[in-house]
Amino acid sequence: MASVRNLAPLVRRSVVATRSTRSSLRGGASPPLPPFARSPTPTQKLVESNDAVWDDGVAPELALDYDCQHVSSKEGIYSWLGGLGFFVVLYQFIKATDPQSKNPAVNRTMNVVVDAPRTGPPATNE
Repeated sequence: MASVRNLAPLVRRSVVATRSTRSSLRGGASPPLPPFARSPTPTQKLVESNDAVWDDGVAPELALDYDCQHVSSKEGIYSWLGGLGFFVVLYQFIKATDPQSKNPAVNRTMNVVVDAPRTGPPATNE
């Protein structure tokens, strides 16, 4: 019986080794993908407005998107003001419900500490 106990770790190790080699032969990871076509490094001086271009070396694009050319300035301003107006109305609604009265915690007016506690070394009497 003792010899079976001594062989048990060896048998377990061999089972793990055969399982790992079998799983690696079944396919494993996919082959590496081809690299992106990189844009060439600049050979001339950059233009002054180059900071508005996001260039990650693959596909440079403008940092500010001008993709919505079908949206007029008037419609954009109305949308922006509508978004700001929504948050103003939300703030006023919450303010009207008086959230301070619903707070279960004690507010600052109930603070009974008169002076801040002393810190540092004790004062010397001279």
